[in-house]
This record gives sequence, structure tokens and C-alpha cells, in this order.
Amino acid sequence: MGVLIKLRDCESLSPAEAQVRDVIIEDPRSVLNSTVYELAEAAYTSPSTVSRLCKRVGISGYASLRLLLAEEVHHLETIDLDYLDTTTIEPTDSPAEVVEKLTSISVKTIQETHELVDMDALAQAVSLLHAATIVDLYGIGASLLVAMDAESKFTRVGKCSIIHQHYDRQKVQAINSGPTHVGIIVSYSGESPEMKVIARILKDNGTPIISITKSDKNSVSRMATCRLFVTARESLQRAGAMASRTAQLYMVDLLYTLYITSDFDRSHHNISRTALG
Repeated sequence: MGVLIKLRDCESLSPAEAQVRDVIIEDPRSVLNSTVYELAEAAYTSPSTVSRLCKRVGISGYASLRLLLAEEVHHLETIDLDYLDTTTIEPTDSPAEVVEKLTSISVKTIQETHELVDMDALAQAVSLLHAATIVDLYGIGASLLVAMDAESKFTRVGKCSIIHQHYDRQKVQAINSGPTHVGIIVSYSGESPEMKVIARILKDNGTPIISITKSDKNSVSRMATCRLFVTARESLQRAGAMASRTAQLYMVDLLYTLYITSDFDRSHHNISRTALG
């Protein structure tokens, strides 16, 4: 479920909720042996604040949080994933250090996104793709490049897919959509004004929406029929959008591969038929 990653990536917390979050992610093992009152005391807040934080990350209450943390702490130690790692590229880094750091960031980005994978949500997304006559893709900036990659992939397997590079054309595309379409919105923040408009249009038209966003609550995912989350290993004021692009492309690859394997013979035939050179 990626509870610790979701907690780390929560940005719109109240000061009291943030204090509880910090206590949990800095020493999750201590939480396993603490009552809700002891955790609240350690964070200088109240048990009700702990409960609110649990609900923010989709957990029913503190008892469930402890059970999930017990499984996750052991799992993260087994795969040697440091979710608090803050590796960044510095101006003083040598070329060799830049290569090592960027490789580490990319690997950890995929590992963390893997922890956030919801198999039920992926299965729902594949079903929506099969049911749709047309796949409409949306994104701006670096997310547009990811949406274009998805359009290329699904077109290869015979799924009618459409992507426009300019926002005004994407808006018209959304207006012309309907219940027989499915819209895939790629938006790292889930808060870009353009994608929020697109999501609202699709929702009003009854078009199913698959969102690919960061795991913190956001406007686009709230309007989506099916929510796929990626890790938020970089700030929203990021240079190059490298980690977010890596995570989004990984999620697209998962969705595409699962779509292929759900109807392998037909997909394999279409891929062979559309091969160029």
C-alpha cells in the first residue's frame, strides 16, 4: 500500500497532522508499540488528529495503521528501500557522481511507485480500456510526453487512441468525448488548471477517467473513475521533471502490459502487423 510513502508525500496537512506524520515516518517502529494516546503525546497533539491523518491516506483508523506499518516496515527493510533518502544533484558533483545519483533516484522512483501500485485499480483501468471505443489522452508539459508515449503504445495494439499537443485541441477533444470513450489524464500534481478543466468536462460528459497523479489528494484524482498513483520524489517546482516522468512512464508501461496480457493473441497479432521496418 505504500503507507509511509503516502504519508511522506502528503503536502496539504494541518500543522498538527504534519507533526504526527513526522513522528511516524521518522521512527515507524516506535509506532508499532504505541497506543494512539502515546503517539498523540509524542507529536504534541490529540488522538483525534491521529485519526484524521489516518483517513487522509485512506486508512480507517489507528489500529489499521499499525497493522499496515508492521508489514511495510519489514518489507522496506527486506528490499532495502530508504523512503527518507533525499539524494539531489549538486553543482559541485563530478560527472561520475551525477551518473550515480541520477541512477539511484530513477531506481528508487520505480521502487516507490511499485509500492503504491493498487492491483484492483490497475484491473479496473484495463477493463475501462477494453470497454472504450476510443482512448483520449491528456497532459501538458512533461506529462504530455508521457501521454504521447501511451498513445503510441495503445495505437500499436489496435486501440483507437488520440492525443493533441495543444491544450485548446485537448479541450475540444474532451468536449466531444462521451461514455463510450475513456480519458487518461496524466498530471503529476493533479492541480494544473488545464487538466482540472479537462477532468471536469469529461466528468460532466459521463466519460470514465483514468488519472495518473502523485499520491497526495488532488483535484484531478478526486474526479477520476480510476486512480493510479506515482511517487512524489521531486518538488512541484522541479527542474526537468525527471523523477516524475520516470514514475509516470513506469505506470503507463504497467497499464499497457496488463492490457496486452489480458488479450494476448489479438495484441500480439496487432503489434506484429503494425511493426515498421
